[in-house]
Amino acid sequence: MKKLIPVAAAALIAGLLAFVLIPAKPAAPAFSLTALDGRPVNNGTLNGKVSFINFWYPSCPGCVKEMPLVIKMAHDYQSRPDFQVIGISLPFDPLPAVQTYAAEKGMNFTVAYDGGKTAATAFGTQVYPTSVLINKKGEVLKTFVGEPDFTELYRQIDEELAK
Repeated sequence: MKKLIPVAAAALIAGLLAFVLIPAKPAAPAFSLTALDGRPVNNGTLNGKVSFINFWYPSCPGCVKEMPLVIKMAHDYQSRPDFQVIGISLPFDPLPAVQTYAAEKGMNFTVAYDGGKTAATAFGTQVYPTSVLINKKGEVLKTFVGEPDFTELYRQIDEELAK
């Protein structure tokens, strides 16, 4: 019995340390935009869904390069109501150019125009493309600066969808 008390105490301390030392996932910052189709896009639209938010613009070479992979990902997960892709275009190109690009490329997901860069600023983006993976609780899981490794990204999405 005397040996059990130190072991139990050590286990309790280890558990408390793990609870304190493992950082909580930050909540996605507050933002509010309107999608090209007129629907609101904000923190409320993230609730209960794994979300991939892609910050981009049509004249960005890296954004244009990765966009077919983002479109494919949206297509691959289209049967999952608990997953969404949101494309947020920056005002480096005018709204009509964004609308034309989205239509020509068949962007099969929600696209919003961040004319005041409010969402981009809230998420702290500075280089494009930048993408953010958010879990069903609205917590930021990972930020990708540049094109993500889509094989690894799919793995992370599948892992989150299984929860």
